[in-house]
Amino acid sequence: MRILSYIIGALLLLTACRKQDDYKKFIKDGEILYTGKADSLLVRAGRNRVQLSWLLISDPKISQSKIYWNNRQDSMLIAIKRTSGVDTIRVFIDKLEERAYTFEVYNFDKDGNTSVRTEGNGFVYGKIYEDALLTRAFSGAEMKDGNAKISWMNIDTTGGIIGMQIQYTSTDMVAHDTIIKAGPEDQVTLLNNYLSMSSFRYRTLYKPDPLAVDTFYTSFEEKAVKEDITLKYIRNPGAPFDKDPNQPFGGRFGQLKDWSYNSEAGRNGTYDEIGGPGKFTLWIWDNGTITNGKIYQTFSLPAGDYRFEADIQNIDNSLENTYLAVAAGNALPDVEQIDTALGSARIVNNNNKYASAGFHLSATTTVTVGMVGTFTSPAEQTIRVNKVLLFRDK
Repeated sequence: MRILSYIIGALLLLTACRKQDDYKKFIKDGEILYTGKADSLLVRAGRNRVQLSWLLISDPKISQSKIYWNNRQDSMLIAIKRTSGVDTIRVFIDKLEERAYTFEVYNFDKDGNTSVRTEGNGFVYGKIYEDALLTRAFSGAEMKDGNAKISWMNIDTTGGIIGMQIQYTSTDMVAHDTIIKAGPEDQVTLLNNYLSMSSFRYRTLYKPDPLAVDTFYTSFEEKAVKEDITLKYIRNPGAPFDKDPNQPFGGRFGQLKDWSYNSEAGRNGTYDEIGGPGKFTLWIWDNGTITNGKIYQTFSLPAGDYRFEADIQNIDNSLENTYLAVAAGNALPDVEQIDTALGSARIVNNNNKYASAGFHLSATTTVTVGMVGTFTSPAEQTIRVNKVLLFRDK
């Protein structure tokens, strides 16, 4: 029994010696030493680039780091100067194609010992991503008390929108370039002391993810502010209308101050102060007919979309052939050629007491705005207008 124990012990010793010999074949040049690895590797997306950052927590002997990407076809070697504490390393890799990447980071000490691999994944963005971005829409841009008020459409900010860049001019002719942080709901922006009849330019700012190092932009778009420009262009617009003191007429009737009119419209008077405040009027009342009576004003407007409107106080009976109209040039068309107008709205009876004629100008244009009507039958027809308005929509 004792002999058997000796034999087993000898065999175990022989086996152990063989394992040690096998191990020595792999470490015949000495023990493998590893330096400290790159800790907490972070890959931050950018425009045709990325930023890699990591921590060096241990091993003060680290002197270099090497980064591999593109299946190790590309690499970068950077020198490291350690401090006594934890160091943060940040490196940009530029001129990258727009796609996903895997990055490997190794640390080395001055003796050439390497760390274990640290791996991180990231995405590089570029023109393809930027060209697909959408400009943030707004539901309205209008003048309020001398300021431009922009009401933005609601958005999901997780889609990457971080802000809007707006360029505009104020009333003191100072150019402003401002960035507004994006809010998801009910966001309103005020552009103080906004220059009347001017346009603003804006674009939308994106980050593909919250940690991205670069901002991406939509193309600039130029927009106009909806504005009541009545007092800027129309003289004596009403509410109430003023009577021309140099054109005596008699009774409650007269002629409108600062308005032009032809003889057909002026025959019965273009001003009526029935009920008190002065009104703009065209009328017959068993006193003859009016053929293409015209009341109008002429001025120039820059390119844009506009509306000329009339707030009507009353219509007696039904109007035979009467239009609120806007025409290019210095005159209104006859009712027979109303289709040549830039914009028009037919006025018939009290069922519609607000008339609106929209029109578009592609360049600065001389326009004539007003009313044209033919009154023959019935023999009693009247329209009285409280006020007229002119709006710039865009």
